[in-house]
Amino acid sequence: MLVIAVQTGSLDGPAGSGGSVGWAGRRHDDDRPDASSGATSAELFDAVFHALHDGEQVALGFDCPLTLAVAPDQASVVTEADADALVNRAEPAAARPGITELGHLLGELGTWRPWTTVSTSLSRWKANTSILVWEAVPAEGSGPVTASAAADSFFRQLQTAAEPGPEEAATGTVVNLAAATARRAGLFVDASELGRPAVSITVRDG
Repeated sequence: MLVIAVQTGSLDGPAGSGGSVGWAGRRHDDDRPDASSGATSAELFDAVFHALHDGEQVALGFDCPLTLAVAPDQASVVTEADADALVNRAEPAAARPGITELGHLLGELGTWRPWTTVSTSLSRWKANTSILVWEAVPAEGSGPVTASAAADSFFRQLQTAAEPGPEEAATGTVVNLAAATARRAGLFVDASELGRPAVSITVRDG
C-alpha cells in the first residue's frame, strides 16, 4: 500500500506545466518520514503509476475540499439527475487548486491505465479498489496540513476511519468532486459515490 498526500497550497502553475506540486508519502512497511516525495506532477504520476503497476493499492489525499454542496433549491434536481448530470455539475470546480492536479493525474492514468478503478469510499477501496482519493482535513485549531503529517495520520486512522453517516451522505445534497473527476477521466468509479462525500482523515501532527 502506498499512501501519498498532496499539498495543494504548493501549486504555483497549471497542472502538467512543470509547476511546483509538493507531495509526500510512504508505504505501509516503511516508517521513514517522506520516504516517497516529489515536487512535480510528473513525479507524482510516476509514483502512482509504478505502485499500481506493481500491484499495490494507492491512497491519494488532497488538502482541499472534495465535496461540493448543492444549493437547497437544486437538491431535488440533483436527486433525480443521472450520473452524467452530476459530473456536469462538478465541472465548474475542475479549475480549483487540487482538483486540477487530480484531474491531470487521473487523466494520465486514463490514457496509460484505463482499467484503473477509483473510489472515495474506504470500504470499497479496502475491497481491492486500485486508488482511494481522500480528503485531508486539519484538526481544529491546527495550522495548514503538511503532506507528511497527512500521510502519517492516514495510517494511524486507517483501521478506525468511518464512512460518512446517513445524514452526511444523503444523495442529492452534495456532488463528489473526486468521483466526478475520475469519471471525467474515463476511469471506473461507482456512480453511487457521485452524490456522497469523500472519506476524510483528520490530520494531527505527532
